[in-house]
Amino acid sequence: MREFDFLSRVFASNDLLPRSVTVPPGDDMAVVEIGAGNEILIAADGVIEGRHAPWGCDPYVIGRKAVLRNISDVAAMANARPVAIVATAVLPRGIDEARAWRLYEGLRDTGAAWGAPLVGGDIARTSSPDPCAPLEATVAIIAVPRRPDARYALRGNARVGDAVFVTGTIGGAWSADGGGRHLDFTPRLAVAHALDDILGDALGAMIDISDGLGRDLGHIAARSGAGIEIELDRVPISAGIAPRAGIAQGEDYELAFTVREGAEVPAVLAGVAITRIGSVVRGAPSVRVRDGDAWLDATHAGFEHESDGGDP
Repeated sequence: MREFDFLSRVFASNDLLPRSVTVPPGDDMAVVEIGAGNEILIAADGVIEGRHAPWGCDPYVIGRKAVLRNISDVAAMANARPVAIVATAVLPRGIDEARAWRLYEGLRDTGAAWGAPLVGGDIARTSSPDPCAPLEATVAIIAVPRRPDARYALRGNARVGDAVFVTGTIGGAWSADGGGRHLDFTPRLAVAHALDDILGDALGAMIDISDGLGRDLGHIAARSGAGIEIELDRVPISAGIAPRAGIAQGEDYELAFTVREGAEVPAVLAGVAITRIGSVVRGAPSVRVRDGDAWLDATHAGFEHESDGGDP
């Protein structure tokens, strides 16, 4: 089973949802109307030891990353701010109370630091006899619109002629040279809010880069019904990372976004570099990358969960 094949089946059922679900599955967060003119945004993400964090990792780090991944999803909506989290944990049978408490502290401290206090959840111990069963933490986050009259930067909002930008640097988050950046990063919430304030309706689509720049831009292309072309030599690749590999590695937790033609985007926002890397073009939904004289198809360049596993 491939992750995105399964998700495509989920998205095909979106029409069955009630009209109160104003943004259904398929974006970084779902949006639900809870009363006249009132909406909440909801998302969930998790961390599994041995998959998203190294074996033997400090449980505090696992809890922290589980929260940060969700804050990154809030950022990708632009017009959203986090307000609370709930969490569930699956503990290995042999875990001691000190390690379990470290997980709780990582969840609690990180949520509080981002204005999203931990307000509940559930805890269970696995019944697996495997002494190497992983520690797992899943976080669901609740957010609200920053401005009730403003729209969200949904993946389907890109238009032909838009410029394509990324924040920060891409690639190397899992490498030793990258310092394990994927375990302790700064979600680009302040950057997203600044872009929302500066650009308004000129801000098109946005996504956080978790599965790889190529694959995540592919989600925007698919939802927007347009092609995306990027110049590889413009992509700000982390030092020591081969550019073609960098756009497929994932776990960057930067933002990729599109902006209407002619709109001005600052080179730095909230202390983070903003780089134009390409354009939205007419054509079949795909991501094409120019590397010198060669054109590469990067639509599926990135990580995808498969039944046989593999490294993130």
